[in-house]
Amino acid sequence: MMTTPGRTRIRNRLAASVVGAIVAVLASPSLANADGAPESSATPNAAPPSAKTEQTPPRIRGTNWSGYVATGNFKSISAEWIEPEVQCSDTGVIQRVVPWVGLNGTLVNGKQALPLMQTGSEAICVSAAGALASLPGLAIVNLASATVANNPAWFRNAIRAAEGVNTQMGQAAAGACASTGTGSAPGAAMCAQQTYRMALWEAYPANPVIYPDVTSAPGDKMQASVDFDGRTYTMTVANVTQNWTRTTVAHSDAPAQTAEVIVEGQLNSALPGFSPVVFTNVKVDGKPLSSFKPVSYSIGATNGELHPGPITKDGTSFTIAK
Repeated sequence: MMTTPGRTRIRNRLAASVVGAIVAVLASPSLANADGAPESSATPNAAPPSAKTEQTPPRIRGTNWSGYVATGNFKSISAEWIEPEVQCSDTGVIQRVVPWVGLNGTLVNGKQALPLMQTGSEAICVSAAGALASLPGLAIVNLASATVANNPAWFRNAIRAAEGVNTQMGQAAAGACASTGTGSAPGAAMCAQQTYRMALWEAYPANPVIYPDVTSAPGDKMQASVDFDGRTYTMTVANVTQNWTRTTVAHSDAPAQTAEVIVEGQLNSALPGFSPVVFTNVKVDGKPLSSFKPVSYSIGATNGELHPGPITKDGTSFTIAK
């Protein structure tokens, strides 16, 4: 985002059978970097006209968030969605599709609203080659998170540098994989991608936490909410189809100044193919999302921009489609 610090994550639940010791390195807490607000290099732009039955808020482009953000003083946010199908495509980078809801995280009056409390699900495509190629960019982001996260301009420049390194290393890895192939050729195992799914919560600037005993599948109905009572944030994610619910309570009296419903990507990496994510029953403080004049955000991935569709007439639903 133009005025907000950068944001990226590498998850720590990747099977050793695919990436072995390389992913074990990536999975360490020191490299699973926390989430701030997304980075943008553009100012808000008006979205294209849409049907009269739908609403099209202004858009902030070039972030690694796609969805809607409202600013105010909030107590809760909730939404539902169906877990998407995911098709891995670029062996040179880590590819992620992360639907979540959260409170805080973006800039309010020039200062980042923290902590960012969020919960949701994730599908991640990864190969050993992509994991290796992502290490330098992640190292830059981690260093920036530890040193200049409170300086939006410096953090923005660090994220841009990380994105540049990520793109260059990813292209090199993809080229090497194209030459090697993914069949029986020597080294092909380094380029084999698999998809992993998980549920998570986060209290940025702390690292994300994976719920290790649950997962989801394409087509599962998901629900997520974050509630604030003035002293604690309660983050709940549920898989209605598989009948599990996980709740985490984090203590903080910091006010909730922004509310988000987001699909997140990985830096400016290519996005995987995925079926449309339709957020439904989106409520902020029990009211429709559209009641709070939300702003839309778009992901500036190397293989194209991803932005949310207009909010439906009832103010509670929208679609993110690649």
